[in-house]
Amino acid sequence: MRWMRLLIQGAVAFGHGLAIVRLVDSAIESRRVRLELAQVTPPERSGSVALLIPVYNEQQRLALCLEGAIQQPPDLVGTIVIVDTGSTDWTERVVAAYRARDTRVRWLEAGAPPIGWNGKVWGLQRACQEVDADWYLVLDADVRPDPALAERLLAAARKLEADCVSVALTQTLMPDPLSWLLHPAFLATLVYRYGIPGQVFSQSHHVLVNGQALLLHRETVQQLDGLRAVARAVAEDVAIGRRLARLGYRVAFLELRDASFVTMYRDGKALWRSWPRSLPATDEQPRWRSVLDFLLLLTTQAAWFPLLLFSWRQRSFRLLATLATAVRFGMALGMRRAYRPLQWWYWLAPLADSLVVARLVQQALVGTPTWRGRVIERRKHA
Repeated sequence: MRWMRLLIQGAVAFGHGLAIVRLVDSAIESRRVRLELAQVTPPERSGSVALLIPVYNEQQRLALCLEGAIQQPPDLVGTIVIVDTGSTDWTERVVAAYRARDTRVRWLEAGAPPIGWNGKVWGLQRACQEVDADWYLVLDADVRPDPALAERLLAAARKLEADCVSVALTQTLMPDPLSWLLHPAFLATLVYRYGIPGQVFSQSHHVLVNGQALLLHRETVQQLDGLRAVARAVAEDVAIGRRLARLGYRVAFLELRDASFVTMYRDGKALWRSWPRSLPATDEQPRWRSVLDFLLLLTTQAAWFPLLLFSWRQRSFRLLATLATAVRFGMALGMRRAYRPLQWWYWLAPLADSLVVARLVQQALVGTPTWRGRVIERRKHA
């Protein structure tokens, strides 16, 4: 059994070493980017941004998004397109009310996506066909954008010479305890693998992109064949970022602390069922790298609490368990600014880590990828 203990200790130590290196590297890069953006100047205001909001049965969430959308400066954001992929509720009526308030608002019927397509990508590629702009700002319907969001993202893109820019948004969760136990634990799976926001990526396998608020230059859309190149991606945002990085484009994932926020799911049950669809982030990378990502999670986030319990009986594990616990709660301390308002349930979220990692592994191995109940055909990777 001694060799087994040594194997476990070695795997956990190596996993945490790798996670710490990524955290430190991303923190250094984030500080550099913040200093660079501190000198940012307002972009030229020429109506060069088209704001695209893909929707499918969004009558409950869309109003807040549109309220923030119409507050974007009209001399910068020339058009606001709500592109629908087959809604059967009153989404169009919600949009009609905002069309009466702002002539920039347009309703575009894309129709149901072809079999196997990611529905969001289908809507976006149709919108890009219909609307000509220098930049496309994609917002999810559950995002409430700050009135200056488009201006800040465009200014950051020009300062950083990036062609694809996304932002980590403040999270506003539902009050149920399950949401607070699960969401921070799921979010931590990204931090362990990719570090903290505030990075400009040069290697495609390190790219992380948040499609909830994503700015794309027109040339990148053309390079992706009007987004058809990522038609069957499960996590379309990650697929876009990784493919663009591989093509030599600069891809930025930033933390712009403004009044923008997102409320993703109506409760913890919906979160558990839906978010693991995209969180494995296996698009546009070889299978062996995805396996390494999951091994990293299994030896770090999933291991710290069982290791802590086991160390009470095995003293040889105590130092490693202390390190793992310190890393996890240090991460929780840093992640707390992602939530507003912060509830005390947040501090219990690390206890759900093992369950959350198991859920991601299950989704990656046997889960059927879907977008709003529509099956997405799996794309095989090299």
